[in-house]
Parts: sequence; structure tokens; C-alpha cells
Amino acid sequence: MNQKSGMVLKILSIFESGLFLKIFSVFITGLWIAGLILGNISIITLAIILLIALSVVLYIHRDNLQEIFQTDSNIIVEDERTQLINEKAATMTFGIFVAVIIYASIVLIALRDSYPQLSQAGYTLFLAAVFCFILYFTSRAYYTRKF
Repeated sequence: MNQKSGMVLKILSIFESGLFLKIFSVFITGLWIAGLILGNISIITLAIILLIALSVVLYIHRDNLQEIFQTDSNIIVEDERTQLINEKAATMTFGIFVAVIIYASIVLIALRDSYPQLSQAGYTLFLAAVFCFILYFTSRAYYTRKF
């Protein structure tokens, strides 16, 4: 009897672990997506039921959520070199992405006489690139003042 109750507690501790909860939430998200793609209300209903069950578990353990999801604090996850590499890669990716958008918009706008139906797409891409620049410079100014 004592061995059986120990096994039940072990199973319950698996359900309370952060890894299980993360995997379970990914599974629920997959059910949502599958239900929406297939248009199957049964899958969506199952996802709702599982989401309610997950919410109940999270509500019961709401005081321990930080302990459940927190990783080992002794492990260094990211150092300054990794952070610098990520910043440079993000800046390069942003620059290349905006350059490709601008190039595509110029090509589409230049073809407006031959393909008038594409001119609106060209102008939309150009405005999206301008918006990206505005967002970039605004956030850069904000974080320059903040730090």
C-alpha cells in the first residue's frame, strides 16, 4: 500500500513539472491549430477541455509557478559575447529584410505599366519598409535614452 501511494505521488509530481506543462500546452496549441485547419469542432472542443484542465492545475499551483518554470539559477544561460552576436545577427537580418522589401517594391512599382495589378503590392511593400525604419529608429532612440 505504501509503495502504491509513493508511485501515485511520483506520477502527480510528473504532472506538476514545468517540462510536462510546457509539452502539454504545446499539444493543446497543436490541437487548436489542427481543429481550425480541419474545421473539426470535436478537436476544438477537446482542446478547450484540456485547456480548462491545464488552467485548473495552474490555478491550484499558482503560488509555485515560478519554482515550476524557473530553470537552475547556477547555470549561465547567456554571456555578453552571445548577446553581442545575437544583436549583430538581428541587425543584419533586419537590414537585409528591409533591403529585399525595398528592392521588391521598386521592381513592382517599375512594372506598373506592364502589370498594373501589382502596383498596389509595390506601394504596400514600400510603406511596410518605411514603417520598419520608423519603428527601428523610434525604438533605437527610446533605448538610447533608457540606457
